[in-house]
Amino acid sequence: MHLGSCECHAVQYQFSGDPLTCYACHCTDCQTSSGSAFSLSMIVNDKHIELRKGKVAINVIDMNGVNVNKHHCSDCGSALWFSADEYPGMAALKPGTFDDTSWFEPIAHLWVRSKQSWLVLEATVRQYDTQVEISELVGLWAEKYAV
Repeated sequence: MHLGSCECHAVQYQFSGDPLTCYACHCTDCQTSSGSAFSLSMIVNDKHIELRKGKVAINVIDMNGVNVNKHHCSDCGSALWFSADEYPGMAALKPGTFDDTSWFEPIAHLWVRSKQSWLVLEATVRQYDTQVEISELVGLWAEKYAV
């Protein structure tokens, strides 16, 4: 079980499952929405996310033609996870919100052609110039962690 929270700690959750994959995305949309050089996403079964404290607000945003639900703290606005009707039962958990982030690392970097020029990526982690099928990322995760 892994605990997480928003920046102001008004919302706390626990994740009790195994990740399907975890990756860093360097696309310009992720840079804009995160306010950083990239965004981390951990794909999980949403049934393994349990709200322990607080209230999660949901905003619908358009991401490349797909309506995506952004689950976030209604007080501080921290994004906690994303879901979409197009991917039932799945969520893209924002793993930077875990209280302890030492137990995972991204399996790949996506949209490397858009990454910040000053960012040096570790050569041992798979890199993709653009988007890749999620099934490939799930396979890389399973291979590394023998899931």
